[in-house]
Amino acid sequence: MKILSYNIYGKKDVELPTPNWEIRQENLYHNINTILQDEEIKVLCFQEVNENNMELVNKICKENNFTITQKFPMRTRTIYQYNIIGIRNDNKIEIKYVHCIPHGKDETYKTVENQIIDYGMSDYRTTVFVELEYKQKTYLIGNVHTDYKSAEGIIKGMVKSLTYMDNSNADYKLVIGDMNMVSHMNEARTILKQKENYSIISKNKKDNIVDNSYHGYGINESVNVDFAFVEKLKENDYEYQIIKQKDIFKEGSDHRPIILTVK
Repeated sequence: MKILSYNIYGKKDVELPTPNWEIRQENLYHNINTILQDEEIKVLCFQEVNENNMELVNKICKENNFTITQKFPMRTRTIYQYNIIGIRNDNKIEIKYVHCIPHGKDETYKTVENQIIDYGMSDYRTTVFVELEYKQKTYLIGNVHTDYKSAEGIIKGMVKSLTYMDNSNADYKLVIGDMNMVSHMNEARTILKQKENYSIISKNKKDNIVDNSYHGYGINESVNVDFAFVEKLKENDYEYQIIKQKDIFKEGSDHRPIILTVK
């Protein structure tokens, strides 16, 4: 089974050389539809979805036969955002439940009217989990977009999400998405010190290919911030791939899509 994760960059107003909104939407539509020709992709995890690009996400999911699971809006300083999970309509897949973990001090997810942004974070951040059964295996998959501003918020939010996974009996447990941290630096090391039973999958081990998931259209530093936390004992059961366009201006976002394969 394969999982596609992609921060689709929901900001409309940008400066050159970043392509304008219409071009990016066309690129997203073309690139994602091409990727989804691989029918082994059963789960979609989109980050930075908002009212600007929700219609495109709905269109892509409908045309490729995916059902969007429950939505959990997050309050930001400008617009509501969503971590969207789509599940391919496959009679071998049974969705067990969907759950949302807030990254701040809330013990349970709050509606946007009651959301408080904690730990100096930019936004109200969450991890959205889906548990499903596929081919007699159970999967707990979390879709995350951590905070870009607060290291404390990143660390506490991810530790909270991984702690939630500890209580699951799923055969495979993972969190994937835009981590807003580099996999070998301080925030990631701190998380792994607190949650020693997890590892990070952030590069293509099979072919020893190193690339960056965030390219920023050449404006900002290129770094690899889109990856997954998985159980350490099962890290060899996964393969990681970044989907890269030959021309950076054919990318649909300042991030590149990643595919995680569960072997």
